[in-house]
Amino acid sequence: MSNGPDPRLPSAEETAAAVLDGWSLRIASAAAPHEADFAPHTARVYAAGGRGRRVLLRSAPSTPGGSGGELVAVLPLLWDALATSYRLLESALGSPAVGNAVSGAALLLAMKRREAPPEGPAAPAQPTPAQPAPADPALSPGPQPTPESRPDAPAAPELARLVDAVVRVSALLQGRGVSRQEADRAAAEAVAALYEGHDDGALAFLGLLTGGDPPAGPGGRRGPAVSLPRRLTGWWRGRTEGA
Repeated sequence: MSNGPDPRLPSAEETAAAVLDGWSLRIASAAAPHEADFAPHTARVYAAGGRGRRVLLRSAPSTPGGSGGELVAVLPLLWDALATSYRLLESALGSPAVGNAVSGAALLLAMKRREAPPEGPAAPAQPTPAQPAPADPALSPGPQPTPESRPDAPAAPELARLVDAVVRVSALLQGRGVSRQEADRAAAEAVAALYEGHDDGALAFLGLLTGGDPPAGPGGRRGPAVSLPRRLTGWWRGRTEGA
């Protein structure tokens, strides 16, 4: 008969902290590798909420850039953008139809294609001489595969939802001073990493970032400050008890 928790098993707080640390490094390695050393610390501070989160976002350090400019540190702002986009990401990553890998480059390309202006009306087709049928039907070329029909290409609806998330995360980063190019790249790589790990704790990481209460976005109300142990333990217990 058990008299308490097994001391050999990690506590809910330890398990949740491990999820935060592992996933923050995973995303930082793809989206902001030059800041990866600080990923676990910034993710834990952000997840704790309260004054620590506010200070982290307000004083996200800048590093010298080229031509006398500055590069905004991306990670604290990325955690906030991902947490603010939690519902959108949850919808995309939680779909049972999502099962294929996708790269950040593929999401960037899909986003650029969406933004491209529509082509003008096509010129009238010119009549062409009739071509004789091949002597051997077996030599006739069959239909050529399109990018959407490749076995490794994500289904269109799921890719569209992921692109929606990239656009949202990038816009939030740009609103905090990140350049358009860097914001698009960081957002695409982060969303691609989450997509790849949607069965490996991606939603758990996002839930821990939000503390179970996603921020409302710029100008929106945020929940009261909750200590890191309470925030991590409470959210993780809710997930495990509901499993």
